[in-house]
Amino acid sequence: MLVNNLSESFNKMILEARGKLILTMMKTVRTKIMLLIVKKKEEADKWKGTLCPKIKKKLDVNIKDSLRCVPSHAGGDKYQVECGPGKKHVVDLVQNSCSCKNWDLTGIPCMHALAVIHVKYKFPETYVQTWHTKQTQIQIYSNFVSPVRGPKQWVSLSNIQPKLPPLLRKPPGRPTKVRRKEPDEQQTTERLSHNKRSCKGEVGQNIPVKRHQVGVRTQQQATPSQQEGAPTQQGAPTQLPTAPTQIPIAPTHQEAAPRQKLPLKRKSTTTTVRCMPST
Repeated sequence: MLVNNLSESFNKMILEARGKLILTMMKTVRTKIMLLIVKKKEEADKWKGTLCPKIKKKLDVNIKDSLRCVPSHAGGDKYQVECGPGKKHVVDLVQNSCSCKNWDLTGIPCMHALAVIHVKYKFPETYVQTWHTKQTQIQIYSNFVSPVRGPKQWVSLSNIQPKLPPLLRKPPGRPTKVRRKEPDEQQTTERLSHNKRSCKGEVGQNIPVKRHQVGVRTQQQATPSQQEGAPTQQGAPTQLPTAPTQIPIAPTHQEAAPRQKLPLKRKSTTTTVRCMPST
């Protein structure tokens, strides 16, 4: 899932409330938002100037960079700004745009536009978009969240039955903690269309071989290497490749004859009689 920085910040703020019950979670989120709006409103009232502090810092950096730009008037409100060998941009003060597209994307005049603004003896703050101003931020946080009384002060309605939560049913087994993967997602191998259920473990040269084919495959791999290593004589008749001989394999523990059982040792049933001396 693709998210932005604002969503990530909001998710971190409500992380504590996400594990609670639904009503408790909604109350916690409402309280956090109520306090956040008041905090932002008080911070905006303390700002000095017409721009936000961070926007003012970015504008000051662009003003310093605009000192190495040379603007040339091209007629009307269009200028050609040169910032180095082969680096030329077109600035239009009426459309608030520059060919570098930084002014168009951020709403803050770039160094090319600020070079033209400096030539025309105008204030750079007037060319910043309105959503970066202090007045806009104050209007954004001017709508507060109304406080709510506690449940003990609520008006009770006798003719309406309370809505109870659904019955809690514990599912069988241990709850899973690993995320559920998609059906077509790669799980064990790096090949496409391979998943945990259909893959048989055939990766590269690691092909599974049956037990009775181990000797045949070993002989087939050894025969070409022996033929390459043997010296060939000129004029000698070529020999046809012979069929691979199967190497006998010793029977495994499962294929061996069953072992005979040993006779059980039984305890002797003889009893000893002791004679007591007569008194």
